Amino acid sequence: MLCQFERVIFPRDATASVNGFMIAVYKPCGTIRDAAGRILDQFKAVGYCLPTSNKVKYRMEGRWTKNSKHGLQYEVERYEEVITPTKEGIITYLASGQIRGIGKKTAEKIYDTFGQETLEILDKEPRKLLSVRGISEKKLKKIIDSYLANRGARDVIAFLAPHGVSPNRAVKLYREYGEETMDIVRNHPYQLCELAGIAFRTADKLAMSMGIDPRSPERVDEALMYTLTDAESKGHLCMEKHEFLRSCLKLLDTEGLTENMLAARAVKLIQDERLVTYGDSAFRSITARVESNLAYEIVKKLDGYVPPYDDLDNAIAAEERKLRFRLAPEQKEAIKMALTSKFCVITGGPGTGKTSVQKALLDLYRERFPSGKIACCAPTGKAARRMEHSTGLPASTVHHALGLLANEDGQYGDPETLDADLILVDEVSMLDVYLAEKLLKATPRNARLILVGDSDQLPSVGPGAVLKEIVGSGLVPVVKLDQVFRQKEGSRIAANAKLIRHGNLSLEYGPDFEFYDSTDLAVSADMIESIYLQEIAKYGVDNVVLLSPYRQKTETGVNALNQRIQGKVNPPDPSKNEAVYGQRRFRVGDKVMQTKNCEQINNGDVGYITSITGTASDAVVRIDFGDDRVVEYENSELEMLDLAYACTVHKSQGDEFKSVIINLQCAHSVMLVRPLIYTAITRAKERVIIVGERRALCIAIRRTDTEQRGTKLAMRIQEFMKYRREN
Repeated sequence: MLCQFERVIFPRDATASVNGFMIAVYKPCGTIRDAAGRILDQFKAVGYCLPTSNKVKYRMEGRWTKNSKHGLQYEVERYEEVITPTKEGIITYLASGQIRGIGKKTAEKIYDTFGQETLEILDKEPRKLLSVRGISEKKLKKIIDSYLANRGARDVIAFLAPHGVSPNRAVKLYREYGEETMDIVRNHPYQLCELAGIAFRTADKLAMSMGIDPRSPERVDEALMYTLTDAESKGHLCMEKHEFLRSCLKLLDTEGLTENMLAARAVKLIQDERLVTYGDSAFRSITARVESNLAYEIVKKLDGYVPPYDDLDNAIAAEERKLRFRLAPEQKEAIKMALTSKFCVITGGPGTGKTSVQKALLDLYRERFPSGKIACCAPTGKAARRMEHSTGLPASTVHHALGLLANEDGQYGDPETLDADLILVDEVSMLDVYLAEKLLKATPRNARLILVGDSDQLPSVGPGAVLKEIVGSGLVPVVKLDQVFRQKEGSRIAANAKLIRHGNLSLEYGPDFEFYDSTDLAVSADMIESIYLQEIAKYGVDNVVLLSPYRQKTETGVNALNQRIQGKVNPPDPSKNEAVYGQRRFRVGDKVMQTKNCEQINNGDVGYITSITGTASDAVVRIDFGDDRVVEYENSELEMLDLAYACTVHKSQGDEFKSVIINLQCAHSVMLVRPLIYTAITRAKERVIIVGERRALCIAIRRTDTEQRGTKLAMRIQEFMKYRREN
């Protein structure tokens, strides 16, 4: 059926449906009659990623259905543009608005360059468009993605959309497999698991709908791999073998499958080098390799010559006179260890003098080795800026120091070797195994490496428990600072952090550490909003944060609080442009957080929207992340952003705020553990306000039976060291 687009019925914004489902009205280009013989001058179409340009005609294939509620409608199975093979026809199609990045003038330039071969060039050799004046690499990517979504990848998008695969993911899939994509989707759906972002459950749903045997080896193999991948998303690098098989069996939920059958397939995956076992645990081979490399680099780092520091006791005494305060014995011990070791760890809670130790040891190192090169870094930009302020030396993120830029799948390449003789890394509890491995690999053989962190905080967002495992190996020199010094102004934050760390419920309350009782979630949300507005009036938006254990589900979850606060601090205004992605709405002035590694912006980085151009559904959003990092996002890239007035405790790691508002409810009980509440309150410099139930606070402080992360780093370090000593 030949037709032309008229209007969209659902969603109101054609890009707001994340899964691509649409209802639209079209005008027939010929005579069409309904069942009663009446001529239709328009009809309602339903389908996925329907075309919305009124400058092009479409040939649609599908079937008529009658819905009791919505009446006669046409279910679109596929469609294609009808492009007149003339100069005017091709230019009209290119400039129709369906291909982002091509307007009338650019369309004319493209046709003038390639003539009748234009569409073939777009299909097969799109990079040739770079020869057209005005088309840059960035613009070419926009054109290719849009063209694929409108032509080559369209069938894939329509086929996968009902199964929960977003159009963006479908385009990536098409880019990966090209013309073979539909064959793979229909006949080998589990291959989709190899593409980042398409999980086993989605591929499994596809496979089951196409009648693939639930006990097929392909299904079992991918389920085994997914079980480990899913565990990694929860922080584990490995799983105990029997727990691994039981979890996979539960995932497959298939009559006739047994643990022994799964074990046989696991053996085959080991032979194919997709799985690895170590001790009593199973790893994905890539994960095992990273953990093993890290352990090897740590042991290698413990060897080697360190230039001596003569008369260190007198040097420390002179530094005390310069700083005008006395260092505690454990602080002196930490400084001596850092200046006489090749590799060491300094750990301690807030207010225990880690900053003073860092400043003193750097002063002493520069005094003794004036030509020595120093590199200071931390996992987040804010932590790096604090480090720079406290030490007086330049500091950067670990990613920047290593020259790491993420590709479009959030993965990093190889690091650059650090040009330094002493490397000081703060907030090390945030390092996951992947970043830690890159850091150790990039550390020169003869450089000193000093890791500073708080091992009682929540472990990293990424997999592993690097700091705890290094300390737990018993082979790396460690000094733990425990004495609290930050008490001069009567601060209760550091004192309470120490009490929590030792499981003591007798917290001290006062103006800088308050608790507001509320057992009702809705009432708590009202109180949080009121308190937040008071705090930002005093400290400013950038110095206040709302922390909640949960992201979704409750009125005090991060998503609900962000929408609520946005409506108060940055309400809709005709003078402010907006951008929309699914249920997310962003405005100029909004505080936002990156949720995925991408080029120079890392997961967890916070910035402010400085401008939005274009329409809400086709906008370019400009964000300033500080440190001269200003980035533009197109609508399809807004999936990487969240509002950042509120965030989870995990996402707050490495940051400090003058005022921290924390919600604790028994409804969050599954998340309530000691490291969570400890991490939350230690984000505050001047003021902590807890809203919720005292019972929830007690649960969190008492709960020490937290799940141990699946990792064998400490064991590997010990094994490598034993082998090194024996050989």
